[in-house]
Amino acid sequence: MTGCIAPPLAPPPAPVPVPPEATTVRGPTCPSCDDQNREVARLRQDLALREAELRDLRSNQRDQVKVLQESTREVTRAKVKLRRLATQADAASYIAEVEVAQESLRASLGVKSTIPLMVLAQGILASTAVPFTQGDYGAAMDRAAQAEQLFALVAQYRVRRPGSPDRVPGEVPLQVAIPLKVKVEGKLRRQPFDKASIVAPLKKDGLLIAHAYKSPWMRVETEDGRSGWVEQARLGPR
Repeated sequence: MTGCIAPPLAPPPAPVPVPPEATTVRGPTCPSCDDQNREVARLRQDLALREAELRDLRSNQRDQVKVLQESTREVTRAKVKLRRLATQADAASYIAEVEVAQESLRASLGVKSTIPLMVLAQGILASTAVPFTQGDYGAAMDRAAQAEQLFALVAQYRVRRPGSPDRVPGEVPLQVAIPLKVKVEGKLRRQPFDKASIVAPLKKDGLLIAHAYKSPWMRVETEDGRSGWVEQARLGPR
């Protein structure tokens, strides 16, 4: 009996090679780079803190300015009320004080006593004579106060001090609005310089209210509510 011959067994499959685990290769560390990153982070944090402090300071400053402005307005209103109750002696004494300040300032200015703002203040002070002789002592003191305010501006910004430039740094608001009139025809301009755009023409004897000063200009408001700048030399007291 012939036996069955078994077929040869197939060879086992070759094992699949397993790739080695990938390893992360890190470059050498840079101590100076780490220091720079930490310094940048610190500076950013410091900048954020400074900006927050600056915002707080600005907010506080605005609040302080509002309080100061309101206090100034209250003082001004109180002075106006007192002048309304002025007697002849009160008015005469106050006008005399302003005249003394005028003479002192005129002596310190010398040739500069002809500057427009000084001339304007002198004209307003001289105009106190009319209401005083009419017995309107409150009105006389109001005009004297307006002149005194302008004299103070001249003394502060036009008298040259050693080491200080003879210039006006910016607009100076008046504590008390001053009624004026146009002495010489001109133009009401949007900004205080000759080339500024024109808001409206100004006719002689037109009535204005002055609110601020920037040499040699005044910021005024017309009777029809227009606001702008006009040269001081064109203005005179009512």
